[in-house]
Amino acid sequence: MTLHFFSAAFRPQDEGSRQGAVDSLRPILPDDSVLHELLGETCRVVRTPIAMVTVTDGDVQRMICAVGIEPVVLPRSIAFCSHTVAAPDGLLSVPDLLADPRFRANPLVTGGPAVRYYTGAVVRSGPFPIGALCGLDRRPHGPASFRQRAELRRLADAVAERIGAQPRRC
Repeated sequence: MTLHFFSAAFRPQDEGSRQGAVDSLRPILPDDSVLHELLGETCRVVRTPIAMVTVTDGDVQRMICAVGIEPVVLPRSIAFCSHTVAAPDGLLSVPDLLADPRFRANPLVTGGPAVRYYTGAVVRSGPFPIGALCGLDRRPHGPASFRQRAELRRLADAVAERIGAQPRRC
């Protein structure tokens, strides 16, 4: 028998404050037309058939809006966006999830929906990473380009504004 493991993301040191920012979000409708436009633009930018806005909430990741896949709630421990939330630069691009030791045994890679590519940018409320805007595909891609990363960050900021996240304070 062979055991395979995948890496769950670390939680930020300020998890309590980050969760407070999540709890202060206004209700978000899954059929929000502006969010759907931003998701369509995300698909075009990162060239994926799937895009979603997620919020990392306690031990779960909630997909608050998605295109190309039905929104679901996932355990935080298997969510790719949890790694984006924990990333120091707020961006994660994985050209082939099956080839990356952190994700190759993840049930989202080995089972349904058999995701192979992920690129996401953090959505912030003030200084706190509350979720991510991401593009996914069932086939591998090359790494996200500098332009794609910059555009994804711009779109993630637009998502934060749309969902009522508090602006970042410098």
